[in-house]
Amino acid sequence: MAFSELGVFTYRDGVAVIQLFFFTVYLGCAFILCSRHGWSRGSGWLVLITFSLLRILAGAFQLATINSPSRTTYGGALICQSIGLSPLTVLNIALLTRVNRFVIHGISTRIFSLISLASLTGLSLGIYGGTKAAESSNHITSNSIVQAAVCIFLAIYVFAICLWGYLLRQWKYIPAEENKLMVCFAACAPFISVRLVYGLLADFSGMKEFNPFEGDVTIFLCMAVLMEIIAVAFCVFTGLRLRVLPKGGSGAVSSETSSDSERALRGARTPGKF
Repeated sequence: MAFSELGVFTYRDGVAVIQLFFFTVYLGCAFILCSRHGWSRGSGWLVLITFSLLRILAGAFQLATINSPSRTTYGGALICQSIGLSPLTVLNIALLTRVNRFVIHGISTRIFSLISLASLTGLSLGIYGGTKAAESSNHITSNSIVQAAVCIFLAIYVFAICLWGYLLRQWKYIPAEENKLMVCFAACAPFISVRLVYGLLADFSGMKEFNPFEGDVTIFLCMAVLMEIIAVAFCVFTGLRLRVLPKGGSGAVSSETSSDSERALRGARTPGKF
């Protein structure tokens, strides 16, 4: 890796500042969301803290290269950038996990447990592969371990899209207050798709332009950084507008959700169009 000139603030460092600013704000929002909706993994918002911290660390490592352009600082930035796809995809899965609680024919919780396990596996592979890449003499060529991690993240997101389509077919069962989660997922989809495409090109194409540290900074900004910022903005905005569910974890115990469910069940007994 060609280290940056000592003490020079570059375009790439400016992108790191953008990351630091937005994800510091998102970290604060994540604590608010966890305080409001719960700190358990099931609430879905705990993963936003993880994702924000990873992006803050990535930006901090990049800025550290200004005065200390060492293999360690570049390696830290590389690892934090490469494993960020894991919490980003899981964050979107969490939106649908909550919706799944309200539909009549929901997905088994075991499936979501398997998805969490797959995400953890991808995260571990990303850390290990990123470490190996940071230690290698050629940082442009991705190794098979990082490629496997990206494929896992892609598979998780493909599952999320399929789950969204499955839940969409049961729209009439979803309480009105929860519909915004489905809309949020759809709004995030184009941006996360572009981010995944960037990850695939960076790890499989071999083109230097898509290397997150030696490639085209504008491509990295537009296809990775801004895509993540916009997608998380949708999630945070939606989360702050969500009602707080009772501690039982299901809105069905509330009178509002009960009436929604009853209306949906009555609609299910009578023929009608979706």
